[in-house]
Amino acid sequence: MTSIIDEVKAKAKGFKVWTIENAVDFPDKELLQGDVILNSDKGAVLTAGGILQLTGAGKIGKSMLLLNLCYGLALGRDTLGFGIGKARKVLYVNGENSALTMQSRLRYLSDYYCIDFEQADRIRENLLFTSTGLLLPKPEAMKEIRGNLAEVMPEVLIFDPLKNFYSGEENSADNMREFMAAVRLLIQQFNVTVIIVHHTGKKQNDNNFYSGRGSSLLADDAETTAAFQKDANNKGLFNLYVTGRNCDEFTLHLTRQPERWYLYSLTGKLEPLPDHTLIEIIGSLPEHFTTGLFNEAAHSKGMSLRTSGDRIRTAIDSGLIEKLSQGKFRKVQVMQVMQFPIGVAEVAEVFHPDNTSEVMQVMQNDADCRNVSELAEKYKGLF
Repeated sequence: MTSIIDEVKAKAKGFKVWTIENAVDFPDKELLQGDVILNSDKGAVLTAGGILQLTGAGKIGKSMLLLNLCYGLALGRDTLGFGIGKARKVLYVNGENSALTMQSRLRYLSDYYCIDFEQADRIRENLLFTSTGLLLPKPEAMKEIRGNLAEVMPEVLIFDPLKNFYSGEENSADNMREFMAAVRLLIQQFNVTVIIVHHTGKKQNDNNFYSGRGSSLLADDAETTAAFQKDANNKGLFNLYVTGRNCDEFTLHLTRQPERWYLYSLTGKLEPLPDHTLIEIIGSLPEHFTTGLFNEAAHSKGMSLRTSGDRIRTAIDSGLIEKLSQGKFRKVQVMQVMQFPIGVAEVAEVFHPDNTSEVMQVMQNDADCRNVSELAEKYKGLF
């Protein structure tokens, strides 16, 4: 016997039959939870199939912020204050930066994240980019991007910036509606999540949700808007204002080192922790070691010679090692605590440096404490 649904489908001649819900029973219906791409303690920032709009003034560093986020997504590692539950395949469609600029920035990020051989394989598989010209929703551009998405099958698709991929007038709501309809179609067809980088106008809107220039329809349609701005009162600091449908509004405070091309979060901490790979390298060395020994240990982690030299300087600046003479170094005593999976900077926040030897004696054989809060509570008032 033919069902009503079958009859409707037959009459619709291939059109999709709507799923109809009633307003009484639907609130009690158990729904499948959306896959969260970016999370926070304020709620889900970006869910699978959603759209995130990242706005900011020209040359403020939106691409810098974005590539940091891409690395976190590709590695499945929390970054910049966002929770990232698992690794994702990212396709970055670059419409603005030169090949030389992209190469330089990716090299800096690889150095900062201290990528080893295993992580390099993950990045190679999950972080892909292309520099191309597309004007959506023009038919030829839609055909081209569909073919490439079917080939690559990314989970996250990034357009940087909107103006180089948008064929309409920025101030036209109708043109923007057509563009967003095309983006939504790509989301449905390829099960992809989209991040769109958009420039702000010359005069910054006080409402961060509508911080992108031109039509407000993009902000209305996006699941989340993240507005990236320089801190007006503190040079070298940045604020990322996040407004979303599934999270409370919140602000991330970010900064960067002038000679480095990366960002780190200031939220809850004054300084970034030394990276785990650097700590592992130093932990594998004897108390006194040479540049050659350090380079050998760094090479075993997949690190280049140039990056190895940078890591030595980082270790000195962080107080992990001290330079005795040219090419000769000594680990500081606190490194002996590194049998615990916590960072040196975290230890320094809880215990005064003058008490390092006492801390070592008490904690050296304490295998129960695995983080700073446990140590602080257990040995509170002792030092």
